[in-house]
Amino acid sequence: MSSVDSQERLKEEAKTIKEKIGAIVKDSDDNARMVRTLSIYAGMLTETLLEYEEPDLIMEQSFHRVSDLINAEPYDGSIDSEIMPLAYVLDNDTEVGRAIARKSSEKMHRGLDDLHEISIGLIITAIPEYTKLGYSKEKLLLLLIEMVIAAITFEMATQDFCDVIVEDFMSKDDAEGYSPSEAIVSLSSVAGYYYAIAKRQMNLPEDADINMINVMVRESLRHGTTGTKNWNSLAASNDVEDGNIARYLNDLKPSVEEFFDLIGQDDPLGRAVSIAKAVGRMVAVISIEDIGHIHPSIAKSLAKTGMILGLNYREEVLTA
Repeated sequence: MSSVDSQERLKEEAKTIKEKIGAIVKDSDDNARMVRTLSIYAGMLTETLLEYEEPDLIMEQSFHRVSDLINAEPYDGSIDSEIMPLAYVLDNDTEVGRAIARKSSEKMHRGLDDLHEISIGLIITAIPEYTKLGYSKEKLLLLLIEMVIAAITFEMATQDFCDVIVEDFMSKDDAEGYSPSEAIVSLSSVAGYYYAIAKRQMNLPEDADINMINVMVRESLRHGTTGTKNWNSLAASNDVEDGNIARYLNDLKPSVEEFFDLIGQDDPLGRAVSIAKAVGRMVAVISIEDIGHIHPSIAKSLAKTGMILGLNYREEVLTA
């Protein structure tokens, strides 16, 4: 394929993707549409970065490239709270972008390498256009950077926490090794613990509880879990002892906090979402792959129960 044909193919696919995203993002508010669209673009870029051996290096190069192309440096300050999505909202929309990138890459000659170029093209077109809403290119560039970093953090944390629970806690030869059920409950209780901190520190909307559960739901569905998508209707598991939550937290929190400290993830809601994604993935691994043989409905109930118990445990500590 000639370079001219290749460029035309990229332009055609970029147009198709833009139309697809326009059909997904139907918010009536201009600012909401802008934020969601940028989140999806950030997810697309994230998916391409994760394909490289050194995603951090390529990410930095990509940001410099976008900066040069729009003739703006990232804003030297913090992002306005009204335009930075809550962690569970950002996770949803960046995952939409990641899915679009994976699907579209199947049609492209160079796969995700071509999608990387398409993502950059869509971003450098969108940012100057969105300045009409009253935001500077500098602030929009910083918003994009924060979104991409968050999405990469979510994925890295999910992989890390799943590895930790399987390799360090489930694989023990002695009697203290976690069972598959304990693996799910323990990890979800840590998610609930950080979610309780977030609820204390942030003015979260009324649907926050449902959205946190949905973080686990989405991740489990992405990895093939069958059955109901409405985990909120599931009954709490009767097999979980409240008294074990303190032990689970004592076991897992050191590894979890070491990871978050290493990557600089201080936002408690971001921490909760990262761990909740790992829970959803573990539900899929344990209920589908040959390491647990737990029925999906039971695995889901355990995940939901663990998060509630972790949340309640932290609340009891704070009010004691």
